[in-house]
Amino acid sequence: MTNLPFICRASSCGLRFLVGLVVILLTLGADGGRVASAQTIEDLFDDGTVQELRLSINERDLREVLERYLENIYVPADFQWRDQRVRNVGVRSRGLASRSASKPGLRIDFNRYSAGQTFLGLASLVLDNLVTDPALVRERVSMALFKRLRQPASRESFTRLYINSVYQGIYAIVEPVDGQFLQRAFGEKSGYLFERHFLHPFLGEDLGDELTAYRRVFEPRNHELEADTVLYSPIRDLFHEVNQPVDTVWRERVGRYIDLPQLVTHVAIETFLSEADGVLGGAGMANFYLYRGPSSDQHRLIVWDKDHTFAAVDSPIFLRVEENALFSRALAFGDLRALYLDVLEQCARSAAGDGWLEAEIVRLSALIDVAAREDVRKPYDDESRETAVEFLKHFARQRPTFVLQEIARARGGR
Repeated sequence: MTNLPFICRASSCGLRFLVGLVVILLTLGADGGRVASAQTIEDLFDDGTVQELRLSINERDLREVLERYLENIYVPADFQWRDQRVRNVGVRSRGLASRSASKPGLRIDFNRYSAGQTFLGLASLVLDNLVTDPALVRERVSMALFKRLRQPASRESFTRLYINSVYQGIYAIVEPVDGQFLQRAFGEKSGYLFERHFLHPFLGEDLGDELTAYRRVFEPRNHELEADTVLYSPIRDLFHEVNQPVDTVWRERVGRYIDLPQLVTHVAIETFLSEADGVLGGAGMANFYLYRGPSSDQHRLIVWDKDHTFAAVDSPIFLRVEENALFSRALAFGDLRALYLDVLEQCARSAAGDGWLEAEIVRLSALIDVAAREDVRKPYDDESRETAVEFLKHFARQRPTFVLQEIARARGGR
């Protein structure tokens, strides 16, 4: 009996040793390498972390992408995030004004060459090169405000991007607006999705009966093989009804084709953010998707590309409203105008409450500071970035007060 405590301690040590050995073996692959730990899509879009993405591309293919960066040519690549690797993905240059030969924006299609292949359930990812925003955080902060106002918006995070082990700079990882996004946002994905395709300005005018005119404005992102009559008749009918005289039936007829309260909410958020390139943009309607469900003619807007927000602290809340056929007529209705002002007020109070907007700008700017300083491919220097961040902080402090004053005047002092 005198040896029993020693035996128990020895057995306990042996048990701990065996458990530890099992854990080690379970974390090793058959080749002695480490098994990929369970990472989730929430980890990928964790905006409290600067991620690290790596692409391996044949050097000849990479040269072709950079030399022909204005074209949508795909090349094969291997993709890696943490300990997860996806082989044989498709990579191409992307963007409009943001296309760059030195720091290309990229689209990653995981199923381009391998049908059905996904990454964390995603068929694709967008890597925004952030070259049109010296502050680097406009896009991310703007999307955060849309989410605070309960509008569906893409998930985003920041990443260092390496191609063939060479650092390409700081990028934003952006969830594309596609079937997976629609399922998450609306609980279904079988409806009709269109991206505003910017070839020329469009202000909501009636483009006539020819459906091809609307195809040039709104590019289909699914159901591409269906007839234009199915795809575009509701869009043509929308803008035909929009441009009719505003009378007692205008609201009902237009409301059949677009969710007017949601439109007003979307534009109000853009207006608070002083968006220079949105629905009421200086070059016409830009940077949004239209989506209608599978058994409905009614469309709603989905936010996209917010690199040109924070244009001016004192931009008026009715700036360019009269130029847009759809929005100007919508605001002729008292309840929609009141909703517009109410959402603007919500934006102002949400941004100012506890200093949220400024704090978010400061947090994200600090998060990416080192990666941004090491980014030698960005088309502006560090002093310009610091100046841009200071302006955003000034905007965050001053814009809510300015907007609230404009709202009070619009309400007639009530």
